[in-house]
Amino acid sequence: NEELVKDPSKTSFFKAMMLARGILLILDSAATPLTRIWCAYEEYVALTSDSAMLLDISTATDSGADLLTDGLTDAENALKDQGQAHRLQVHRQTAFPLELLSKGLQPSLHKAEASQNEDRVRILNKIAGRDVAELDEPPHEEHEKYEEVNRCLAGVFAQAGWIKGMLNGRVRKDGFTEALRSDPHRKVWILDLSMVDPDDADLADVGEALPAQLLQFTLSCRRCEQVNDAGLAALAGHLPGSLQ
Repeated sequence: NEELVKDPSKTSFFKAMMLARGILLILDSAATPLTRIWCAYEEYVALTSDSAMLLDISTATDSGADLLTDGLTDAENALKDQGQAHRLQVHRQTAFPLELLSKGLQPSLHKAEASQNEDRVRILNKIAGRDVAELDEPPHEEHEKYEEVNRCLAGVFAQAGWIKGMLNGRVRKDGFTEALRSDPHRKVWILDLSMVDPDDADLADVGEALPAQLLQFTLSCRRCEQVNDAGLAALAGHLPGSLQ
């Protein structure tokens, strides 16, 4: 506790994060880090930092470690065939447990707990943009900044787990579509469906998930024999005008 100061952004903890390329969020089977305030602060920093920090998510199951990455891994990027690299990413990320993906689609980081309540108070006030003099004031129960971070984190889970949700028929039921569409910072979506043979309904779901502020959308449907004009038309009808 002696190491911590009043302003979370002045702690050595924060300074260490600023030296890192990104954050690795390690989830147990109950997704406990989503309920802890210092973990919430890490996610807030990664999602709102001007330095575009990476946010990767991992967990361990009986079959080994599973990993969701913000883009390709270094090994995948090293491949000359980028199509193969994206297919390897799809294979890796579809191994991630669906139950954990679903929990990540509806985060409530502002309801996270702390061992020391003053940490929770100060972190929530920091996220809400209060001045240093106000960091010990009772935090807002609801705030637009809380909602912004929650939506950004849900969008990370939705993008990384989209194909897993699609293969299990859970894209709509579990809220993947709404989570991705509501992500306020989502500017790029690269989606390779060439390994999973989507149908027209799947493409319609993709279209409904496109955020309004999206700048780049890359979709691969090679060898997707179930996709017809109806699916393409449904997708095209939702393409945002922001695309470059």
